[in-house]
Amino acid sequence: MPYTEIIEEFPPELRRPIARLVDALREELGVGRADFAELKAIVRDLAEAQRELAEAQQRTELRVEELAEAQRRTELRVEELAQAQKELTQAQKRMEDELTLFRRTFTAQIGGLGARWGLQSEEAFRQGMRAVLQEVGYTAERFLDYDAQGEVFGYPEQIELDVIVTNGKVMVLEIKSSLSKGDVYYFARKAAFYARKTGRQVDRKLIVTPYAETQAKEVGMRVGVEICTDVNALG
Repeated sequence: MPYTEIIEEFPPELRRPIARLVDALREELGVGRADFAELKAIVRDLAEAQRELAEAQQRTELRVEELAEAQRRTELRVEELAQAQKELTQAQKRMEDELTLFRRTFTAQIGGLGARWGLQSEEAFRQGMRAVLQEVGYTAERFLDYDAQGEVFGYPEQIELDVIVTNGKVMVLEIKSSLSKGDVYYFARKAAFYARKTGRQVDRKLIVTPYAETQAKEVGMRVGVEICTDVNALG
C-alpha cells in the first residue's frame, strides 16, 4: 500500500506533517527501499492504532451516554418513589385521623346508649368522655362543693362540675349520656352556683352529650348553654 494512502487514514491535521516527515527522511537520510518499507509499516501501524483509539473513544462516549441515561432514569424513579412514599404517608395520616374520629364518635354514642340502658354507669361514661375531651384539648379540673341552701336542686346536695380555664377564660362543662330540658336548667344553676362560690366569671357554659332532646336544645339557646352532640366538632 502506498504511504500516501496510509497517511490518508490519519486525522487531517496530522497528514501533512507526517508526509513531510516521510519525504524528509527519504531525501535527507537516504532511506533505502527496505528501510522505507519498514517506515511505511510503522506509519501504517500508527494509523491503525489511531483508528482503534478513535473507535475506542467513540465506544467510551457511547457508554458514557448510556450510563448518563441510566442515571437519569434512576433519578426519575427515585423521585417517583419519594412522591409515592409521601402520598402513602398522607393517606396513612388521613386514615389514622378518620379512625380517631370514628373511635371518639363510637365512644360517645355507644357509651351514651350503655349508660341510658343501664349497661354501664353514668360515671363510667363520663370518665370515658373526659379522656376523649382531653384528646381534643379540653383538660378539665373537677369542681366539688356542697350546696347547703339548695340553690340548684331545691334541696341540699353536692354540686359537681368540670372546669376549664384557658388564657384567663373560664368554661364550665358537664358530660351527660342524654339531655333533657330539666338537665339544662340544672346545669345553668350549677354554673351560677360555681360563679358565686368562686367569685369567677363564667365565660362559657357547655354540655357534651350524644343525645339531646329538641326541647333541651331550645332551652340551652335561651339560657346561654352550648350543647355539643359531636365531640369532634368542639372548638
